[in-house]
Amino acid sequence: MLTYNAIEENSPTVGVIAGTPTDTRFGLDFLTARQLRGVGLSLSSSPQAQTQLQALDRGTLTEQLITAIEQLCQAGAQAAMIYCNSLSGAVDLAAVKAAAPIEVVSPLEVYTELTRRYRNFGLLAANCQSCANIEREILERNKTAKVIGIGNLQIVEDIEDNLAPEVIIEQHALDDLVAALVKSGVQILILGCTHFDYFYRELLTHCDGIRLFLPSERMLQLLQAHLPTKPA
Repeated sequence: MLTYNAIEENSPTVGVIAGTPTDTRFGLDFLTARQLRGVGLSLSSSPQAQTQLQALDRGTLTEQLITAIEQLCQAGAQAAMIYCNSLSGAVDLAAVKAAAPIEVVSPLEVYTELTRRYRNFGLLAANCQSCANIEREILERNKTAKVIGIGNLQIVEDIEDNLAPEVIIEQHALDDLVAALVKSGVQILILGCTHFDYFYRELLTHCDGIRLFLPSERMLQLLQAHLPTKPA
């Protein structure tokens, strides 16, 4: 089912496609804060269902994503963000971009830009499939990169259950994780799940000596050239 944010209809419209209704809502909230109209669509009903979805044949899932982007376009989207790391890594992105009627960006394109500036990466993702896909993208562009990755679906489920950010950080020892990554020489910790924007600010207070990175802002920057100017 398509969902919209509350921005006026004459604003440029960005499509948000994600794994669950929660990260779709996070994507729409992200656009609202920047005064952009958004239309969203989810491919699954829950984090567990999303993980199962990624086990589908790559071609089948790619076709599902292409169909979803076409729906967003028909609903008025002038460009689209794949607001889901796991989904981005589980499909043939080149095929998606070639078939899509509008410009599409994903977190993976943003991560590849980071490979020119960093060598030692930490990665926190929703599951190990997503970790592997993001690591592959990094290593394809930087053969000397080192990636320490962790997949934890329980964190995603806790966010869906509205646990407070500080509780999630304490319960999953994310402050200790950051300290361990710093000791291992990691320069940047990628929050490789759009759900993790939920505790970004809280975790940032524990990130001395390491950069904490979310891809959303850069994704939107990449789309800006494909959006019409908002009427005065």
